[in-house]
Amino acid sequence: MSTLVTSELRKVLTLRFWWALAIAPVVIAMFTGAIYGTVADGLELVDEANPEAAATAALMIAIMATSLAAAVFGAVNAGTEFRHHTFTPTFLTTRGRDSVLATKLGVTALFGLGYAIAVEIVTVACLLVFGGDSVEFTSEFLTLIPVAALVTALWALLGAGLGLLFASSTAASVTLLAWIPVGELIADTILHNVGGGALVGWLPGALTLSTLTFPVEIEWLPAWQAALLALIVWTAAICAFGWWRTRSRDIA
Repeated sequence: MSTLVTSELRKVLTLRFWWALAIAPVVIAMFTGAIYGTVADGLELVDEANPEAAATAALMIAIMATSLAAAVFGAVNAGTEFRHHTFTPTFLTTRGRDSVLATKLGVTALFGLGYAIAVEIVTVACLLVFGGDSVEFTSEFLTLIPVAALVTALWALLGAGLGLLFASSTAASVTLLAWIPVGELIADTILHNVGGGALVGWLPGALTLSTLTFPVEIEWLPAWQAALLALIVWTAAICAFGWWRTRSRDIA
């Protein structure tokens, strides 16, 4: 297994996409941390009842962008194996496909966590530099840090699951990039028209929003604990389908 992990890490680190995809989230984290840190003292929301508003808002925006980047990373990391036919020699030289797929998903989740940690460090640093004493890091914010990292890792796995399912990094990436800004809005409209409006809050994007904004309750979203559990179920289901499809597919 250690050989597989080393091989998988080398596959990722020798290519540019892993750090190229991290640039945008880090830049967004810098801007959100700087902006919310600068205006924290003047925000009406930052009062005794809600002192963590600026820090929470900055981190939430940064992590939303990071989750999308991590999802695309997962899609590219899994899908390019089919495009470049690199799965073939790996499967031929390894006893069974399960260990290869487990390593692929494990390393993908690890990079997702790495993205989140880097962005959280940048966000907090910018809040401290530009906000100083105006920004307060409450217990809710400190709880959000590991929760946000877990959400990012889950989205990286979602992307990898789609990459395995479609056997294409392009199809998986386009699906992710279309689903987040547009797909859930269309699904929202359809579900409301057929009387299924209550299901809207259980879609992946809505679940992510509920989880990342847990200091503030949003009426139409489930509680953040239930949302996080549901997002884990979505991730497990998509990864399971991708795993099953890759195990049963002929790899040329």
